[in-house]
Amino acid sequence: MRRLLGFCRILAVYGAALTLASSVFALSPDEAKKKVAAIPGLIAFWDFEYAEGDTWSSRFDPRVVDRGFPVYLRRLDDTHRYTPQNWPYQEDPQSQLMYDTSGPLGRAFRCNRGYIFAEVPREKFDQTPLDIHGRAPLTLVTWVKFYGDRHFVAGIWDEGDWGKYSGRRQFALFGGLFGSQGVIAHISATGAASFPQSTAPGSQFARMRAIDGAAFPNGQWVCMAMTFDPHSQTVTAYLNGRATPCVHIDPVIRSVYGDAAPREANPFPFTWPIYSPRCFILKFNGYNYAESGVYEHWLEVNLEERRITYGRTPARVQSGTKYRVTINLFRDARQVLPRPISVPVDPGTSFPLPDEFNWRWGDELEATLYELKTDADDGGQPVGTPVRRALLSGAPFTFGRALGLGGIHLDKGTQVWIDGVAVFNRVLSPSELEMIAFTR
Repeated sequence: MRRLLGFCRILAVYGAALTLASSVFALSPDEAKKKVAAIPGLIAFWDFEYAEGDTWSSRFDPRVVDRGFPVYLRRLDDTHRYTPQNWPYQEDPQSQLMYDTSGPLGRAFRCNRGYIFAEVPREKFDQTPLDIHGRAPLTLVTWVKFYGDRHFVAGIWDEGDWGKYSGRRQFALFGGLFGSQGVIAHISATGAASFPQSTAPGSQFARMRAIDGAAFPNGQWVCMAMTFDPHSQTVTAYLNGRATPCVHIDPVIRSVYGDAAPREANPFPFTWPIYSPRCFILKFNGYNYAESGVYEHWLEVNLEERRITYGRTPARVQSGTKYRVTINLFRDARQVLPRPISVPVDPGTSFPLPDEFNWRWGDELEATLYELKTDADDGGQPVGTPVRRALLSGAPFTFGRALGLGGIHLDKGTQVWIDGVAVFNRVLSPSELEMIAFTR
């Protein structure tokens, strides 16, 4: 009898486990895909099964965009792009194209550091609704399962080898940074370092990010999401449709603002426009609040409108200090302008770029900030170093591997199964995100 009771208990536990396993995803993969595709505002939804010809493509809301965006497989040391049918590395265990059908959407592909990842080339979406920048709202959703190293998951994000004035970062989801094992929602106004004026360790990296307060383990399907709401000026990170509040002490942000108190990290305040290669924020260096009374000096460079605007925080400075900005342009190490542009500036000062400023991709923009001692001072003391920013076309939309991680390192990056990625042109509500999390 004891054996029978024990056997019954085992059966009960096994049956409960089967029931739990079968109820993890309440919808079939086809039903789940239809639910995502039906949400208004959909720019792109890749399930890595839907294809146009041999090439993976995206589903979309025809009221938002008029076509899908193709996805190609990549290996970091190979500049060619491939479809699943012509992927040439199937004999290499590190680079094999593999699928996992256990996820909510039914066909996840494996990303393995730099050995195998995927991208939408920039030329396929530049200046389309997928190229989200400025003060445009966004929602980015991914369904993933990590199996090893955790880093970047999906988005428009090129680290630029971590130079303080390099990189082409817009927005992206990560699976654990800043000591976290949760969702990280990164966003950038500069495309480069968030705080180049800081000398704290880590100041070469992007620091504008929401950190969700809920951790999750490897080997588990999760829905990661981020939103940027330009009205509330916040970035929010979500795990399985829920945003868990978080506070965080960031040593770089602390070095800039000088306060040791933990700051709200989810949602995270973001008052800037999102980076675009044609319109971006350029921050100066060589100052700190204790000495200058200024947290931030910056230029908003708008190459489309051919205009530059100066700003600083706070607007008022100690003892009425005045500033001047010079702008120059270089091509192949030669100055393009007959003479640098030189403008005295106050917060909100905006000036046009002259006709001679006929920029091209690959040129370098140089900006220098001067502190003036008197109104009659036409020279001034340079603040920090001249800032040089290469004018580069935008980054691709990548899956499973951020570009620019210190060069070509195949062993650096994320190990993750990606079941789907969706981008929307609006802020999805928590209830909408929870509806498409497909997890319990």
